[in-house]
Amino acid sequence: MQQEPQHEQWRDVAWGLTVGSQAGFLLVFPVLLGLALGYIVDTHLKTLPLFTLLLVLVGMIVGPVMVYRWVLQRVANRMKQRPPETATPSEPTDISEP
Repeated sequence: MQQEPQHEQWRDVAWGLTVGSQAGFLLVFPVLLGLALGYIVDTHLKTLPLFTLLLVLVGMIVGPVMVYRWVLQRVANRMKQRPPETATPSEPTDISEP
């Protein structure tokens, strides 16, 4: 296996942190949206916990599905951008003097 340059390793770390933070946002956003919309509907209909709980539950189901689909897409795009790795390892170089 070839040794990656240091800047390539840091680029991979930054990519992973970016994907992770965006995935966290995608998990939280539908739940908070369901909470807000449910509260608004409940206050108008005077059915306070009903729609809030229902829409939060919908957000808890939709969030992971969105993350799963989004991460699959990001990883597929990342794999297309990377050059294919060689199947055989490179020959070790001999640094000793003859």
